[in-house]
Amino acid sequence: MAGFGQDLVDRFGELMSNGDIDGLAELYALDAKVVLFYRVASGHDEIRQLLASRLASHGHYNVVSVDQFQDAGDVVMWDATVETEIGPLQTTHVVVLNAEGLIQHHVPAIRGYWGM
Repeated sequence: MAGFGQDLVDRFGELMSNGDIDGLAELYALDAKVVLFYRVASGHDEIRQLLASRLASHGHYNVVSVDQFQDAGDVVMWDATVETEIGPLQTTHVVVLNAEGLIQHHVPAIRGYWGM
């Protein structure tokens, strides 16, 4: 599975930029979890709702750069600078992949915000 991480990061950014919620959901295992401080979304339906809500709050989402990246096979981490309608964001993601290469656990966060 090593080396798959960069493809996943590129695909995730592309799907977010296109607002493709169904395509994003396909990156996740059926029983996946997205863990945030304020909520845990479990399964495709809840993950779709969470992603749709986050995209709606950002207006648009365009990856400017991937600033840090680590692929440890079943764990992939990256920081990215993202342009949104509310201003630039510095995001960070940690994902744990299952044996099929799907996201089993995802911990996303916003590390910085330079709003209007």
